[in-house]
Amino acid sequence: MPKSRVEFWSEKLNGNKTRDERNFATLTQAGWQVHVVWECELNDREVLEEKLRGFLGSAAAPLIP
Repeated sequence: MPKSRVEFWSEKLNGNKTRDERNFATLTQAGWQVHVVWECELNDREVLEEKLRGFLGSAAAPLIP
């Protein structure tokens, strides 16, 4: 949590969490599978590709050029 404007950031982050939960529920209820990729996971392309292949299935074409 940032040290400045704590009230603003607390409300902002809680709102983001609520929005994400709502969107996740809406997508899953519509029959979609959802996989979250965190920004920090973008640092290791090989690990990310392995995770995405696992999610999408082993028949997936190369994901990252």
